[in-house]
Amino acid sequence: MFSRDDAGTGAGLTPLALPAAVVAIALLAGSLTAMAGALAGSRAIYYVAVCGVLAAGTGITLTRNEPLRFAYLALMAMLPFLAVPVPPGRFALKVFDVAAALLACALLLHKAFVVRGTEPPLFPARSLAFIWLLLVPCALFARHPARAAVLLVLQFGAYVFFWLTLRELQRPRGFERLAGMLSVAVIVLSLGVFIDHTLQLNLTPGGGNVNQRSMTQAGMQVWRAGGFFQDAQKAGAFLSASLVFLLVLSVRQRFEGRLRLLAWAAIVVGVPALMLTVSRSAILSFLLVSSLALVVLNRWPTVIKLAVCSVLLPAAVFALMMPGELASMLPAAVAQRLADTGDDMQSRADIWLDTWEMFAGQPLTGIGAGGFQQYLLDTRPGQYDYYGIGAATGVSYVPDQPESGWFKILYETGILGAAAVLLLAGATLRRAASGIARASAAVRTELVAALCGLVTFAVTFTSLFTTNDPRILVLLILQLAVIWQHAAAPAAAVKSR
Repeated sequence: MFSRDDAGTGAGLTPLALPAAVVAIALLAGSLTAMAGALAGSRAIYYVAVCGVLAAGTGITLTRNEPLRFAYLALMAMLPFLAVPVPPGRFALKVFDVAAALLACALLLHKAFVVRGTEPPLFPARSLAFIWLLLVPCALFARHPARAAVLLVLQFGAYVFFWLTLRELQRPRGFERLAGMLSVAVIVLSLGVFIDHTLQLNLTPGGGNVNQRSMTQAGMQVWRAGGFFQDAQKAGAFLSASLVFLLVLSVRQRFEGRLRLLAWAAIVVGVPALMLTVSRSAILSFLLVSSLALVVLNRWPTVIKLAVCSVLLPAAVFALMMPGELASMLPAAVAQRLADTGDDMQSRADIWLDTWEMFAGQPLTGIGAGGFQQYLLDTRPGQYDYYGIGAATGVSYVPDQPESGWFKILYETGILGAAAVLLLAGATLRRAASGIARASAAVRTELVAALCGLVTFAVTFTSLFTTNDPRILVLLILQLAVIWQHAAAPAAAVKSR
């Protein structure tokens, strides 16, 4: 038996027990890892570490009162690192892919045993179910059905993540919670870009992309910093869409207190990081949409808005009439990249025309999700230097996408997949317009910010298929969910937050 003094001492030590246990486990794990590394090498350490983190995360999740929500928030907190590859590498799976698939299985099991009517349905709108059904034939009739089926499962996992985002946004201060996590992710990823730019060292496990160091037409070498993104263009796509989203929310004074400071810190750190990616589509889309937000979507008095327009309109005319003078005001790397825009667009057009046969051969369902590169390997054997990129970089190069997200969707999923995307875009725009017309000021701000972020994403998606990076996919899901969540309830039922 313990005395009262003994019990009091034990209670005082209880808060220290968990940190002490974590430190002890960490020391033991570090020792075992060092021993394993000496025997098996760094690659084996990486494989063991990733699998161990996933296993530990699954175990911890199962002990929570709301395991699905806990896992969802854990993934949001880990947003900067969701693209870490999961072994074995030949499956090209990432942490988000595995976690989202597990969440999908858990949700289906949960719904199999839950009482009907006690929670929202899996498809809160019939249009979402119809959009999903359009993708099924694209997998069934693919050139490589097994690969397409795996990607269909992963797409369903992404949809479950969207469903969980809707649920989180419906909770008290759910929007603020997710916006805060996004702000932290922007800061972390921006710091990674700064490190990459300073040390010219990409921070991803696989190293930088083949075009990270590029040569302009004028003979200038440009280092495109990506940080925790293997491709600097994807880093730019993420930063531009997230910065526009946070900027609209901030200028319309949606945040208060520490969250306002956090959002502005993300913007201040993120804008120079965006410039260091030297991504033309990301930089231009950010400048255009953010300028619109600063002039039209803020809460300034009309007189101030007119004054700002009187300055910006002549500047826009000057930029159109004398683009060379405008380019001279920008950083040298960005200016040189902008000067090469015409030649690069011609190269992209050549790629689109060269690969049009993929759509022409199977126009209804496409060649199958993820089948672009394999199609080239099957139909053009022995060719490993596409569009001069292999010769320029000294490595074999077979592209896995046609330098456009929209064309990749068309080629791989055909008319049905393109129709699904158009239906999703149309339904989202309709819900956004309806919500903006009848919602409260705070909700209207959220809808406008999400819509501006989606427009920015659409522009960057034109020049590269970016949603194969989980961080950009999660950002897209978040902005879509903001619009769909508010449109799901009448204005009177939506509380001003």
